[in-house]
Amino acid sequence: MEIWGKLLGVLLTIDNASLITGPRDAVVSSIEHVAAPITETSSDRLPVLLWHGMGDSYESASMQWVSDTLQKEHPDLDIYSIYIDRDGGKDKEASILGDAMTQLTDVCEQIQNIEFDPKQGFNAIGFSQGGLFLRALVQTCDVRFHNLISFGSPQNGISDLPPCQPGNIFCERRNALIKSRIYTDYIQNNIIQAQYFRDVNDYGTYLEKSAFLKYVNNELFKDLKYYDRFVSLNKFVMVMFDKDEMLVPKESAWFYDEDQETGDLISFNKTDSYTFDLIGLKSLHDDGKIDFLKIDDLHLKISEKDLIYIAKTYL
Repeated sequence: MEIWGKLLGVLLTIDNASLITGPRDAVVSSIEHVAAPITETSSDRLPVLLWHGMGDSYESASMQWVSDTLQKEHPDLDIYSIYIDRDGGKDKEASILGDAMTQLTDVCEQIQNIEFDPKQGFNAIGFSQGGLFLRALVQTCDVRFHNLISFGSPQNGISDLPPCQPGNIFCERRNALIKSRIYTDYIQNNIIQAQYFRDVNDYGTYLEKSAFLKYVNNELFKDLKYYDRFVSLNKFVMVMFDKDEMLVPKESAWFYDEDQETGDLISFNKTDSYTFDLIGLKSLHDDGKIDFLKIDDLHLKISEKDLIYIAKTYL
């Protein structure tokens, strides 16, 4: 289909800008409340799951850099990079093409075959859409998770494509065409990014047609198993990039919402998800189990210092 080609083209253009770029001088700073380093109760650290972002793969140089950096701080750390396909090229393709719910089921089976203590479980770090998928994995997979860290992740979906440069009429028309087809069955069943597209201006269609996000956000109905697994977390850490040019709105990384009438941002603790505790955000927040962190840089511009901070504080 022609629209598939256009959508895939724009997504492949996006992915070239979305990979982790390695050491820089950006600094993580905590927002709202400072997270104290976790006191270790055992000499053995929990294994860590990593889930890469769109257009990346589990064995890429960027993910290897993440793993190496974490192990600089904790040399004994066991790290597992989640994959959809062992072939790196196919794994990258699967970050764009496929069905998110099916992928979650496959990953759940994958990690259940890893040797780990079922009473302790895993810590997990996700990058961009990988952070959203890890949060969904916490909810859908009967495996224990301790701390979950998401970097620049569309936790409350995306409401627009990355903006065009001023005056780029072709880009604007292309984006308008893509958005007009985003809730068709074909796109929802085959394009990963469309499955977390959440159009607040067409919310009814979103609730009717969304193939993924409405379920893991408990917007259609409240799945108590999803809720119970999520609130069992020790920490949910959401990192936002203050100059994020890819995530629209960037505040989705902190689970903000948008007003359907005005388009204004709705802060985390004023959203319906929080107010009605749909997935357990209010319960976790009331217990001091949610940390908001910010990096003053572009999307996924993560420094070694940032990752060392995460390793010291949460792993």
